[in-house]
Amino acid sequence: MALKNCEYLEDYEIGQQGETFTRTVSTADITHFACMTGDYAPVHLDRHLTSGGQYGGRIAHGLLGSSLVTGMVSIDAPHIVGRDVPESFLAGFETNYRGAIFLDDTIKVRWQISEKTDDPTQEGFGLVQTAFQVVNQDGNGIYEGILTTKARKRSASAARLQCKTDTPWQIKEFILDAEKVYYLEDFVPEEGGISKGRTFTETDSVNFCGLTGDYNPLYVDAEFAKETAFENRIVPPMMVFTSAFGLWTRDGDLLRTKTPGAATDAGHLNDSATFLAPVLIGDTIRCCFKVAETRVSKSKPDRGILNFGFQLINQRNEVVQEGKTLLMRGARGGAS
Repeated sequence: MALKNCEYLEDYEIGQQGETFTRTVSTADITHFACMTGDYAPVHLDRHLTSGGQYGGRIAHGLLGSSLVTGMVSIDAPHIVGRDVPESFLAGFETNYRGAIFLDDTIKVRWQISEKTDDPTQEGFGLVQTAFQVVNQDGNGIYEGILTTKARKRSASAARLQCKTDTPWQIKEFILDAEKVYYLEDFVPEEGGISKGRTFTETDSVNFCGLTGDYNPLYVDAEFAKETAFENRIVPPMMVFTSAFGLWTRDGDLLRTKTPGAATDAGHLNDSATFLAPVLIGDTIRCCFKVAETRVSKSKPDRGILNFGFQLINQRNEVVQEGKTLLMRGARGGAS
């Protein structure tokens, strides 16, 4: 059961756990998410192409599932994502994808507060980590991860929330060879690019809140937001990060490379992000992306892990979010 009157870091109890309501993920959910974020990958939208593929049909975006986690928890355990908690902010997430959400699957979220630490960026504040698991109608755990929320300590009851931005990376531009098959070893760390911008509107924010169910007053209540450290409503941080994938897929040649083959390639294995500072309604964001790391599997030399890094940069050239995604990629070591 959710805590009542949760105001300070001390009110979060390690070991507290719960379970959300259930929700069936529909075609409308998947299409709506694609339209909002710009991620139109066929594995999510093309019934005929996917019917004979790896999953035997369409699946939900991994980041749609991660976004639903924040919304479903926000309804049943609002303090976990900082909803209605003074001077609190959703500071990040990490999701490991062990399976997929198929069309018309019914999911629920199990959660447990696992850790509390001091916030290294602001004295008088701490970070609460909540482990979660997404379970489908068959009782199978398909996602697992961590939500991180920043909360004020009771000893700093007069302090205001502060957020610290970062500086943009210096990266080398990736030049696509459209005829080349790219194995894992062909991706060079620090090569990447930067997308064009996207201005976040009130419509964007309201639509995302409606899809996920996360009606945090910081996102939807103008009078509430005036009294916060931000002084204005902010765009849900998960919407900003998920939209980065739309920008990346639209403008990023790294995703247009020819692959060695479906047998050794896969979608997202892991997504994670740190939310450094808020995005206000009217802010314009660009996505800076790069190859962060490549690692060939020791047990299966025909494949490995491709780690892409992201920075989301506002119109003032401030980095407001940083994140990564891990994908499987065929390796040349396994090529005949």
